[in-house]
Amino acid sequence: LDGLISKYIFRVNMHKFVTLLVIISFAFSGCTGTEEIAVQYNGTEYRNPVEVPDFSLTDQDGNQVNLSDFQGKVVVVAFIFTNCPDVCPAIEHTLNYVDSKLPDHGIENDVKFLSITIDPARDTVEALNNYTTANSFDWPHLTSSNPDDLVDVWSDWNIVVDNDHIYSDHSNHSSHDSHNSNETSNNSGNESDEGGHEGHGDHSSDSGQEESAESDTEYTVGHSTVTFILDQDGNKKLAWSGYDWDADLFVEDLVTMVYGSNQDSDDHAAHAH
Repeated sequence: LDGLISKYIFRVNMHKFVTLLVIISFAFSGCTGTEEIAVQYNGTEYRNPVEVPDFSLTDQDGNQVNLSDFQGKVVVVAFIFTNCPDVCPAIEHTLNYVDSKLPDHGIENDVKFLSITIDPARDTVEALNNYTTANSFDWPHLTSSNPDDLVDVWSDWNIVVDNDHIYSDHSNHSSHDSHNSNETSNNSGNESDEGGHEGHGDHSSDSGQEESAESDTEYTVGHSTVTFILDQDGNKKLAWSGYDWDADLFVEDLVTMVYGSNQDSDDHAAHAH
C-alpha cells in the first residue's frame, strides 16, 4: 500500500512539474519571440516598394552604368542638371555631405549614389566631367547621347520634366515633338497605381521647381524635385521631396535601410562588408 501511495504522489508531482514547465516556456516565448518590430523612416515610405526597370546610361567618365550593377546595395537616385543655379546644387552638395558621413556608420560600401540629368542637350559626358571635378562629386552622374533613353527613364520614375528643349542639339528633333511636359506629367500619375506611398501620389504637386538656367542660356528647365532611396532589391523604398531636407535624418534612413532596424549603427561596428 505504501508503494502504491508513493507512486501516486510521484505521478501527481510529475504532472505538476510538467505543467509548470509548459507555463514557463510560454512566458519565455513571449519575451524572446521573433515578432517583427516596425522600422521607422524619416523620408516618405512606399506602402509597397515599387520596382523600377533597369537602365543603361553613361557616366562622366564615359563608362556605361546600369542600375542593375548595384543590386544588393542601397541606391540613392537624384535628378539634376548642371546649369541649375539653386535647387540642384543644394541637393548635390547635401548628398556630398551625406556621402562623407557614411564611413562614420560603417556603410560606405553598402550605399551608392546616382545623379541623372534632366538636360541631356547640355549635360554631355564632357560637361558632367567638368561639373563633377569642379565640385568634387565622386559618384556617377549619368547622361546619354540618345535623349530617348533619358525620356524613358524619367517616365519610369514619374519625374515631370519640361523637356521641349531636350532634342535641340540633335538632328531628329522634329520627330520627337510629342515628348512634352504634359505627356510626362500624365505619366507621373502612375505612381499611386504602382503602389504609391503614404502622403504622396506622383511627387510633382508639392515638389516641382521651375529652375531657370543662367541668364545667358537659351531656355529654362522645369522638373519635379524628388530624391529616391532604393532598397537592396532595387525597389523604390523612400522618397525625399524638395531640396531643403535634413541631411542627418537622410543619413539615418540610409543606416536603417542597410541594417534593417532603427538601432544605432554603433551597435553594428562589426558589420561585414
